[in-house]
Amino acid sequence: MTAIRILTSPAGVTAELLSAPANSRVITSRFRNPSRMAAVILPNTAWQTMERSIGTDGAPYAALLGAVLETAAKAILTRRIENMSLFPTEIDDAIFSDDAILTEATSGNSEWMSKEEVTQAWEASATRKAFIENPQYTANAHYRKAVANFADLIIKLAGKTSAYDVADLDVMQAKMKEEDHDGELVAFMNRRIEQIRNKPAKPAYSLNLL
Repeated sequence: MTAIRILTSPAGVTAELLSAPANSRVITSRFRNPSRMAAVILPNTAWQTMERSIGTDGAPYAALLGAVLETAAKAILTRRIENMSLFPTEIDDAIFSDDAILTEATSGNSEWMSKEEVTQAWEASATRKAFIENPQYTANAHYRKAVANFADLIIKLAGKTSAYDVADLDVMQAKMKEEDHDGELVAFMNRRIEQIRNKPAKPAYSLNLL
C-alpha cells in the first residue's frame, strides 16, 4: 500500500503535476465548515481500461464515461475524508484501485456537484481566467455580459431540473479551455450535458385548443 499526498490548494496541485507521470488525473473534493479542498493525483489506468473496453465503436461515449469515472473517484475521496476524525495529509492509494473506481461508477454512488461546488470550480477554472484577462473584458460591456451569461449556464448545471437550448450546450463544451478538460468541472459538465441531451422532450401542446 502506498500513501498519496493530499493537496490542499490549486498551487499545490500545479506544483505536484510537474513531477507527476504522464496521463495522471487530478481528483478534487471540496468541503465546507471550514471551507477547504482536498486533491489527489492518480494514474489514468481506470480511464484507459474503460477506453479499451468500449473500443472504437464506443468512442463517442468516452467523454461521458470518463466523467462518470471522475465523479466516482471524487465520491471515494470525499467519503473517505468525511469518515476520518482529522483532515489527512495523505491517504492510501488502495481505495483508488481500478476495480474500486469502476465499482463505484457502476453502483450509482457517483457524487453530484452542488451549486456552491460548481461555482467554486468555475471561479478557479482556466476558462474563466482567460475570459476575464481578455482585454475586451475591461473595454467591452457586451463581452462582460457574455461572460456572466456563460457563467450562469455553467452554474445552472447543478440544478437537476435545469433546461437548456441545444445550441447553448454545444457552446459550453466548445468554449472550455483545454487546461480544464481533465478537471472535475468539465467532468461534471460532460455528464450533465449528456443527461440533458438524452432527456425526453416534453410534448408540445397547441394553445389554439384553448
